[in-house]
Parts: sequence; C-alpha cells; structure tokens
Amino acid sequence: MTFRSLVLVHGSGSGPWVFDGWQDSFPELTVTAVDLQAGLDVAHATLRDYAVAIVRAVVAADRPVAVCAWSLGGLAAMLGAHEARPDAMILLEPSPPLEVQGLRDVVPRPGTFDPLAAGAPFPAGMAARPESSLAMGERERGVSMPSLPPGTRTLVVAGDAYRDERGPRFAERYGGVFLDAGTAEHWDLVRDPAIRARIAAWLDGL
Repeated sequence: MTFRSLVLVHGSGSGPWVFDGWQDSFPELTVTAVDLQAGLDVAHATLRDYAVAIVRAVVAADRPVAVCAWSLGGLAAMLGAHEARPDAMILLEPSPPLEVQGLRDVVPRPGTFDPLAAGAPFPAGMAARPESSLAMGERERGVSMPSLPPGTRTLVVAGDAYRDERGPRFAERYGGVFLDAGTAEHWDLVRDPAIRARIAAWLDGL
C-alpha cells in the first residue's frame, strides 16, 4: 500500500506544534496536524468532540491515509475510527480505553486545568495550554472502545514507562503490532526522528 496522507493527533495540554519536523520524515506524504481544540469551548470539550475533529481531518485527506495519534489523542482517534475508517493507525502510548484500564470511580466535570501547574513534564521550551477537565475526567473514568474497524492496520508504540497499559497488551487487545521504544520517554515518541523513521518503515512495509 502506498500512503498519500498522514494525519497527526496531539495529546492533552499540547497542540499541533508537538509534531514540528514530522513532514521532513515523511516527505512523500501530505502531513496534517489536527488541532483538537480548534473552535471548541475547551471547558466543555469532550473526547467525542476531539474525535469529531479527527474524523473531519481524515475524511478530507487523500487516501490511503494513516492516523498517528499520541497519548490522549490516541484514545480520541480510536473513538473516531469507525467513522473515519483510516487505512492505518499508529498509536503512540495511547491513553487506554475502559477495556484495558477498567472502570474508575471518577465523575467528569466541566472546566479547564493548566498542565504545567498540575505537574505535567513538558520539555523545556515546549508550549502548553489549558486542557479540558471534562475530557480528562472521561479518560480517567474509562471510555469504552470494544474494537477498531475490521482490517485496520494498527501499530502500537510504547517505551518502558508505559509498557504495561499502553504496550503489548494494548496491541494484542486491538489486533495491532507492537513497536518497542525501549527507554524512550513519552515525549520522545513525538520528538525523536529515530522513532519517526521506524514508523515510516512500518508504513512502507504495508
């Protein structure tokens, strides 16, 4: 399969800028980075709202199209997968659905929070912005995602720190292939060109 498009999806408290440099790693593809918060009242944004933004970008892309989604964006991309029907999905340490993490006693509430004030480990110089407390509450409680669309080629990438909930067990649950990122940290998955090269090689092999 020769891919024509790559849709990138950021995680919580961040934005499309986390994918700076990705176009250079995929020169033959049209690369689009989705802004999950664009046009939304962030205090009332849900994971479903984020999924709608991803579906919109995938539907507009030339096919075959791959979606590469990181962290919270991975869960949102999964929620939109049955509607968007991407040809491939790359999930970078995705937030786990209910089927992986279980149901937690959390009540999602509207509002926003500052990820830096909350202690999120953003790299020096990396811009952050307020995130939806409602969407994060939904994620913490557990969002059901029984399956991905049949035939979706799926790559799950995780390093040592997130291996248990976001690694091989996750890949097996959703019929994907696991790519071991070793000692790479969460932010390395979007910043390290070596990780991008391994993703590109996987896509080339489909």
